[in-house]
Amino acid sequence: MDPQTRSKAYDLLMGAPLILWFGWGALRQWPDLLWLAAAMRMGAMTLLDGLKFFALAASVIFNLLLVWLVLVRTIPVRKSRGWLPRLCGVAGTFLGVGILQLPARTLGLPTQALADILIFLGAAGSALALSRLGRSFAILPEARVLVTGGVYAHVRHPLYTAEMLTLVGIVIQYQQPWATLIGIGVVLLQILRSIYEEQVLAEAFPDYAAYQARTWRFVPYLF
Repeated sequence: MDPQTRSKAYDLLMGAPLILWFGWGALRQWPDLLWLAAAMRMGAMTLLDGLKFFALAASVIFNLLLVWLVLVRTIPVRKSRGWLPRLCGVAGTFLGVGILQLPARTLGLPTQALADILIFLGAAGSALALSRLGRSFAILPEARVLVTGGVYAHVRHPLYTAEMLTLVGIVIQYQQPWATLIGIGVVLLQILRSIYEEQVLAEAFPDYAAYQARTWRFVPYLF
């Protein structure tokens, strides 16, 4: 590996777009979160508002945690080769944003509540996975530190699983069938991304093959 790619300064430079992107995501949601918090203080919050509040709060925490982890993560010991793994990493992360550009649907209370619950659970699960992943966090298929404890003791990619749960909650709220088609595209990219990531980890860490053999990719006993 080029010595330049081993420096922390270089890694921060490469992570700057991520810091700006996730920081902007948290700032964009902040006014709605404050409005819902004010409604809660005045006793004017409905059940649906309460669900939205917790979903937004989890999402803001998730975005801020991503910013922090990009700042403090370790430098990679191995990176994927070629453009296709990198494309899957970038597209798998950002393609879902395209759903937000579609017209929103007017949903009944049960469907809207389901969407908010999925988003909350997905964001909370993502934060849990990130707290364990810690300084190994990366967008591109890279090897930094091998994490096999906590939720990672059961599945190899709990963060992607949680993100896909959030994705379902988002898809429900936007124009069909386009939101679903974009969502399917994101899921396929995440599967490819996980395959490339595992190839890099197996090359970097001799113990990875044994860990891979005893764990599931996304969901225990299913996949």
